[in-house]
Amino acid sequence: MAKKDLKERINKAETFLAFDIGLKRTGAACGSLFTKTATPAGALVVNNGRHDWAGVDALIDEWKPDAIIVGDPQSSDPHLNKAINRFKSHVQLWHKLPIIDVDERLTSSAANESLSQRDLSQQRKTELRDQVAATLILETYFNSLTAS
Repeated sequence: MAKKDLKERINKAETFLAFDIGLKRTGAACGSLFTKTATPAGALVVNNGRHDWAGVDALIDEWKPDAIIVGDPQSSDPHLNKAINRFKSHVQLWHKLPIIDVDERLTSSAANESLSQRDLSQQRKTELRDQVAATLILETYFNSLTAS
């Protein structure tokens, strides 16, 4: 896809699906440019650095996003970077959707802070953390649009 076409598709995007990719779990959040809000959309278990591609595909098919937001942790961990690159390659190959990288440093910490204030079991907080982080990543993207 040419850069001009990609930029045009991103500019026309209205529905987004964001992912907080991890080595054990990947959180997802969906959102609308119209409302500039994001909500948790699920989590996927990652086994030995390998995503459940059927689960990824099901989320994309369910939400029908115009573009995908992927959290970029700015990490030096080669295993995490490989998992992120593999994820993006899968989305581009099978779904042909534009992918936007968003700096996600500290979103997991912010998600932990947000969840610590809720009366939830530790297990439930762990289950929700990656989805809340994905929500924060998508909200970061929406905020960057209004800032520019």
